[in-house]
Amino acid sequence: MKLKTSHNAARERIQEMFVSGNILHERVGGEYLAAKEAGTFREEEHIPQWKDQYIDWLRKCLASLQDIFPTPHEAIKLKNAQSSSSLKSGSNVKWASLTGDIKAKLASLEGIIKSLSEYSVEMTEELFIEDIDSFAKARDINPRQVKELLPLNLSGDQIRTFFGEILGEPLRRPDEGGAATDILTSTVGIGGDRARAALLLKGAATKGKLTLKKCGKDAAQIARLVAVPAELYILQHLDQIDSRVIRELKTKIQSLNGEGKQCRICVVDGMDTARIFLAYGKLSQ
Repeated sequence: MKLKTSHNAARERIQEMFVSGNILHERVGGEYLAAKEAGTFREEEHIPQWKDQYIDWLRKCLASLQDIFPTPHEAIKLKNAQSSSSLKSGSNVKWASLTGDIKAKLASLEGIIKSLSEYSVEMTEELFIEDIDSFAKARDINPRQVKELLPLNLSGDQIRTFFGEILGEPLRRPDEGGAATDILTSTVGIGGDRARAALLLKGAATKGKLTLKKCGKDAAQIARLVAVPAELYILQHLDQIDSRVIRELKTKIQSLNGEGKQCRICVVDGMDTARIFLAYGKLSQ
Protein backbone atom coordinates (compact mmCIF):
# COMPACT_ATOMS: atom_id res chain seq x y z
CA MET A 1 0.00 0.00 0.00
CA LYS A 2 1.07 3.59 -0.63
CA LEU A 3 1.50 6.45 1.82
CA LYS A 4 -0.25 9.72 1.05
CA THR A 5 3.02 11.57 1.68
CA SER A 6 6.76 10.88 1.52
CA HIS A 7 8.47 8.63 4.06
CA ASN A 8 10.44 11.57 5.44
CA ALA A 9 7.38 13.80 5.82
CA ALA A 10 5.41 10.95 7.42
CA ARG A 11 8.21 10.12 9.83
CA GLU A 12 8.58 13.77 10.79
CA ARG A 13 4.86 14.20 11.49
CA ILE A 14 4.64 11.04 13.59
CA GLN A 15 7.79 12.04 15.46
CA GLU A 16 6.14 15.38 16.27
CA MET A 17 3.15 13.46 17.68
CA PHE A 18 5.51 11.34 19.77
CA VAL A 19 7.38 14.35 21.15
CA SER A 20 4.19 16.25 22.03
CA GLY A 21 2.83 13.09 23.68
CA ASN A 22 5.93 12.75 25.82
CA ILE A 23 5.63 16.38 26.85
CA LEU A 24 2.01 15.75 27.82
CA HIS A 25 2.96 12.64 29.82
CA GLU A 26 5.71 14.48 31.70
CA ARG A 27 3.45 17.46 32.40
CA VAL A 28 0.59 15.34 33.77
CA GLY A 29 3.02 13.35 35.89
CA GLY A 30 4.82 16.42 37.20
CA GLU A 31 1.67 18.34 38.02
CA TYR A 32 0.18 15.33 39.82
CA LEU A 33 3.26 14.76 41.97
CA ALA A 34 3.57 18.47 42.77
CA ALA A 35 -0.10 18.75 43.73
CA LYS A 36 0.02 15.57 45.78
CA GLU A 37 3.11 16.71 47.66
CA ALA A 38 1.53 20.10 48.33
CA GLY A 39 -1.71 18.48 49.43
CA THR A 40 -3.66 20.35 46.74
CA PHE A 41 -4.55 17.45 44.44
CA ARG A 42 -8.27 17.30 43.71
CA GLU A 43 -9.40 14.40 41.55
CA GLU A 44 -12.60 16.13 40.45
CA GLU A 45 -10.62 19.19 39.38
CA HIS A 46 -7.32 17.88 37.99
CA ILE A 47 -8.34 14.67 36.21
CA PRO A 48 -10.87 16.30 33.82
CA GLN A 49 -8.29 18.97 32.88
CA TRP A 50 -5.61 16.39 32.09
CA LYS A 51 -8.08 14.16 30.30
CA ASP A 52 -9.15 17.05 28.03
CA GLN A 53 -5.50 17.66 27.13
CA TYR A 54 -5.03 13.97 26.39
CA ILE A 55 -8.15 13.77 24.22
CA ASP A 56 -7.08 16.88 22.27
CA TRP A 57 -3.61 15.39 21.64
CA LEU A 58 -5.06 12.01 20.63
CA ARG A 59 -7.59 13.61 18.26
CA LYS A 60 -4.80 15.48 16.47
CA CYS A 61 -2.73 12.28 16.24
CA LEU A 62 -5.62 10.33 14.73
CA ALA A 63 -6.30 13.07 12.18
CA SER A 64 -2.63 13.17 11.15
CA LEU A 65 -2.48 9.40 10.73
CA GLN A 66 -5.54 9.55 8.48
CA ASP A 67 -3.67 12.12 6.36
CA ILE A 68 -0.57 9.91 6.13
CA PHE A 69 -1.85 6.35 5.64
CA PRO A 70 -4.15 5.02 2.90
CA THR A 71 -6.44 3.15 5.34
CA PRO A 72 -7.61 3.82 8.93
CA HIS A 73 -5.68 0.75 10.16
CA GLU A 74 -2.88 2.69 11.89
CA ALA A 75 -5.29 5.21 13.41
CA ILE A 76 -7.43 2.37 14.82
CA LYS A 77 -4.29 0.70 16.19
CA LEU A 78 -3.38 3.90 18.03
CA LYS A 79 -6.91 4.48 19.30
CA ASN A 80 -7.17 0.94 20.70
CA ALA A 81 -3.76 0.93 22.43
CA GLN A 82 -4.34 0.53 26.17
CA SER A 83 -2.16 0.27 29.23
CA SER A 84 -1.48 -3.09 30.82
CA SER A 85 0.69 -1.82 33.69
CA SER A 86 -0.31 -2.37 37.31
CA LEU A 87 -1.27 0.42 39.69
CA LYS A 88 1.52 1.72 41.94
CA SER A 89 0.74 1.76 45.62
CA GLY A 90 -0.49 5.16 46.82
CA SER A 91 -1.28 6.50 43.32
CA ASN A 92 -4.62 7.86 42.28
CA VAL A 93 -6.42 5.25 40.17
CA LYS A 94 -7.74 7.63 37.52
CA TRP A 95 -4.38 9.43 37.20
CA ALA A 96 -2.56 6.10 36.85
CA SER A 97 -5.05 4.96 34.20
CA LEU A 98 -4.65 8.19 32.24
CA THR A 99 -0.84 8.23 32.27
CA GLY A 100 -0.82 4.52 31.47
CA ASP A 101 -2.97 5.15 28.40
CA ILE A 102 -0.66 7.94 27.25
CA LYS A 103 2.35 5.61 27.56
CA ALA A 104 0.50 2.93 25.60
CA LYS A 105 -0.26 5.42 22.82
CA LEU A 106 3.40 6.48 22.72
CA ALA A 107 4.49 2.85 22.39
CA SER A 108 1.98 2.43 19.57
CA LEU A 109 3.38 5.49 17.77
CA GLU A 110 6.89 4.02 18.01
CA GLY A 111 5.60 0.87 16.34
CA ILE A 112 3.89 2.89 13.62
CA ILE A 113 7.15 4.74 12.85
CA LYS A 114 8.89 1.38 12.41
CA SER A 115 6.12 0.18 10.08
CA LEU A 116 6.63 3.06 7.61
CA SER A 117 9.15 1.02 5.62
CA GLU A 118 6.37 -1.45 4.77
CA TYR A 119 4.60 1.22 2.72
CA SER A 120 5.54 2.57 -0.69
CA VAL A 121 5.07 6.23 -1.60
CA GLU A 122 2.42 7.53 -3.93
CA MET A 123 3.84 9.71 -6.70
CA THR A 124 2.92 13.34 -5.99
CA GLU A 125 3.42 16.32 -8.25
CA GLU A 126 4.70 18.64 -5.53
CA LEU A 127 7.42 18.08 -2.95
CA PHE A 128 8.30 20.28 -0.01
CA ILE A 129 11.82 20.96 1.20
CA GLU A 130 11.25 18.46 4.04
CA ASP A 131 10.82 15.74 1.39
CA ILE A 132 14.23 16.36 -0.18
CA ASP A 133 17.15 14.52 1.40
CA SER A 134 19.63 17.16 0.20
CA PHE A 135 17.85 19.73 2.40
CA ALA A 136 17.38 17.35 5.35
CA LYS A 137 18.93 19.70 7.93
CA ALA A 138 16.23 22.27 7.19
CA ARG A 139 13.67 19.94 8.80
CA ASP A 140 15.07 20.99 12.17
CA ILE A 141 14.63 24.71 11.47
CA ASN A 142 11.26 26.06 12.55
CA PRO A 143 9.84 28.93 10.43
CA ARG A 144 9.77 31.06 13.59
CA GLN A 145 13.56 30.81 13.78
CA VAL A 146 14.05 32.67 10.49
CA LYS A 147 11.20 35.17 10.70
CA GLU A 148 13.52 37.99 11.81
CA LEU A 149 15.92 37.27 8.92
CA LEU A 150 13.28 38.10 6.31
CA PRO A 151 13.30 39.53 3.76
CA LEU A 152 16.66 38.12 2.66
CA ASN A 153 18.96 40.33 0.61
CA LEU A 154 21.03 37.92 -1.48
CA SER A 155 22.17 38.25 -5.06
CA GLY A 156 21.56 35.58 -7.67
CA ASP A 157 25.25 34.70 -7.59
CA GLN A 158 25.16 34.22 -3.80
CA ILE A 159 22.11 31.98 -4.07
CA ARG A 160 23.71 29.86 -6.81
CA THR A 161 26.90 29.56 -4.77
CA PHE A 162 25.05 28.55 -1.60
CA PHE A 163 22.95 25.90 -3.33
CA GLY A 164 26.07 24.58 -5.07
CA GLU A 165 27.86 24.17 -1.75
CA ILE A 166 24.82 22.54 -0.12
CA LEU A 167 24.40 20.07 -2.97
CA GLY A 168 28.11 19.26 -2.98
CA GLU A 169 29.09 20.45 -6.41
CA PRO A 170 29.21 23.65 -8.46
CA LEU A 171 25.85 23.96 -10.17
CA ARG A 172 26.06 23.74 -13.95
CA ARG A 173 23.93 25.59 -16.45
CA PRO A 174 22.35 23.10 -18.89
CA ASP A 175 23.21 23.39 -22.55
CA GLU A 176 19.51 23.87 -23.37
CA GLY A 177 19.03 26.79 -21.00
CA GLY A 178 19.63 30.36 -22.05
CA ALA A 179 18.87 32.06 -18.74
CA ALA A 180 21.42 32.34 -15.95
CA THR A 181 18.84 31.08 -13.45
CA ASP A 182 18.22 27.76 -15.26
CA ILE A 183 20.56 25.35 -13.45
CA LEU A 184 20.91 21.60 -13.69
CA THR A 185 22.33 19.19 -11.12
CA SER A 186 22.20 15.43 -10.64
CA THR A 187 23.11 15.46 -6.94
CA VAL A 188 19.67 16.09 -5.41
CA GLY A 189 18.55 13.22 -3.15
CA ILE A 190 14.91 12.19 -2.79
CA GLY A 191 13.89 9.20 -0.70
CA GLY A 192 17.41 7.79 -0.79
CA ASP A 193 17.71 8.07 -4.58
CA ARG A 194 19.45 10.63 -6.75
CA ALA A 195 17.39 12.77 -9.08
CA ARG A 196 18.22 15.20 -11.83
CA ALA A 197 16.92 18.63 -10.85
CA ALA A 198 16.55 21.89 -12.74
CA LEU A 199 16.46 25.05 -10.63
CA LEU A 200 15.13 28.51 -11.33
CA LEU A 201 16.65 30.82 -8.71
CA LYS A 202 15.59 34.38 -7.98
CA GLY A 203 17.84 36.82 -6.13
CA ALA A 204 17.25 40.26 -4.64
CA ALA A 205 17.04 41.83 -8.10
CA THR A 206 13.52 40.38 -8.33
CA LYS A 207 11.74 42.40 -5.66
CA GLY A 208 8.50 41.60 -3.88
CA LYS A 209 6.15 38.72 -4.57
CA LEU A 210 7.10 36.61 -7.58
CA THR A 211 4.40 37.03 -10.21
CA LEU A 212 4.06 35.71 -13.74
CA LYS A 213 5.13 39.11 -15.11
CA LYS A 214 8.41 38.76 -13.22
CA CYS A 215 9.04 35.41 -14.93
CA GLY A 216 9.60 36.97 -18.35
CA LYS A 217 7.22 37.65 -21.21
CA ASP A 218 4.49 34.99 -21.22
CA ALA A 219 6.27 33.31 -18.25
CA ALA A 220 9.15 32.40 -20.59
CA GLN A 221 11.49 31.60 -17.70
CA ILE A 222 9.17 28.87 -16.46
CA ALA A 223 8.86 27.51 -20.00
CA ARG A 224 12.67 27.39 -20.32
CA LEU A 225 12.93 25.72 -16.92
CA VAL A 226 10.64 22.81 -17.79
CA ALA A 227 12.27 22.48 -21.22
CA VAL A 228 15.34 21.15 -19.42
CA PRO A 229 15.17 17.32 -19.10
CA ALA A 230 14.82 16.69 -15.36
CA GLU A 231 12.81 14.79 -12.77
CA LEU A 232 12.49 17.64 -10.27
CA TYR A 233 11.93 21.32 -11.01
CA ILE A 234 12.76 23.70 -8.16
CA LEU A 235 11.43 27.27 -8.24
CA GLN A 236 13.09 29.49 -5.63
CA HIS A 237 12.48 33.11 -4.67
CA LEU A 238 13.50 35.34 -1.76
CA ASP A 239 9.93 36.47 -1.10
CA GLN A 240 6.42 35.09 -1.54
CA ILE A 241 5.45 33.27 -4.74
CA ASP A 242 2.12 34.07 -6.34
CA SER A 243 -0.30 31.15 -6.62
CA ARG A 244 -0.64 31.78 -10.37
CA VAL A 245 3.08 31.15 -10.81
CA ILE A 246 2.78 27.84 -8.98
CA ARG A 247 -0.29 26.94 -11.01
CA GLU A 248 1.56 27.70 -14.26
CA LEU A 249 4.45 25.46 -13.23
CA LYS A 250 2.08 22.67 -12.16
CA THR A 251 0.19 22.88 -15.46
CA LYS A 252 3.40 22.41 -17.43
CA ILE A 253 4.46 19.49 -15.20
CA GLN A 254 1.07 17.83 -15.64
CA SER A 255 1.54 18.14 -19.39
CA LEU A 256 4.94 16.43 -19.16
CA ASN A 257 3.56 13.68 -16.94
CA GLY A 258 0.74 13.19 -19.43
CA GLU A 259 3.44 12.29 -21.95
CA GLY A 260 4.61 9.46 -19.71
CA LYS A 261 7.33 11.34 -17.82
CA GLN A 262 7.61 11.40 -14.04
CA CYS A 263 8.27 14.98 -13.01
CA ARG A 264 7.70 16.85 -9.77
CA ILE A 265 8.09 20.39 -8.50
CA CYS A 266 9.34 22.02 -5.31
CA VAL A 267 8.47 25.65 -4.62
CA VAL A 268 10.92 27.36 -2.25
CA ASP A 269 9.78 30.78 -1.04
CA GLY A 270 11.72 33.24 1.11
CA MET A 271 10.86 31.45 4.35
CA ASP A 272 12.05 28.07 3.08
CA THR A 273 15.13 29.63 1.47
CA ALA A 274 16.09 31.07 4.85
CA ARG A 275 15.46 27.73 6.57
CA ILE A 276 17.75 25.91 4.13
CA PHE A 277 20.54 28.49 4.28
CA LEU A 278 20.40 28.78 8.09
CA ALA A 279 20.45 24.98 8.47
CA TYR A 280 23.59 24.72 6.34
CA GLY A 281 25.46 27.64 7.87
CA LYS A 282 25.00 30.10 5.01
CA LEU A 283 23.14 32.53 7.27
CA SER A 284 23.53 33.41 10.94
CA GLN A 285 20.84 34.58 13.34
